[in-house]
Amino acid sequence: MIQENEIVSLLLCMGVLYFILVNRSQLKRLPSSNIFVSGFLIYMLGRIFTVLEGLFLGDILNLLEHACYAISSVLLLIWLWNVFKKNERGVK
Repeated sequence: MIQENEIVSLLLCMGVLYFILVNRSQLKRLPSSNIFVSGFLIYMLGRIFTVLEGLFLGDILNLLEHACYAISSVLLLIWLWNVFKKNERGVK
């Protein structure tokens, strides 16, 4: 069964994806922006799995959903590490 909050969350992610695509050149100015964007895309994949698990393959898609959230969190941690490490060295 699909829940309304899962649909709303996925729609919000799609809005953020649109923002990322429109502002791609500005985002490339961020240090390690490819890691940041990859983390978001994997998070969004987790949101997609959340919606799909209500339709079919519930257990498998639930596992994939949580794996995506874990990987996305690790990528965000790596991105934050890169940003603050570069700032410690005085790189802007």
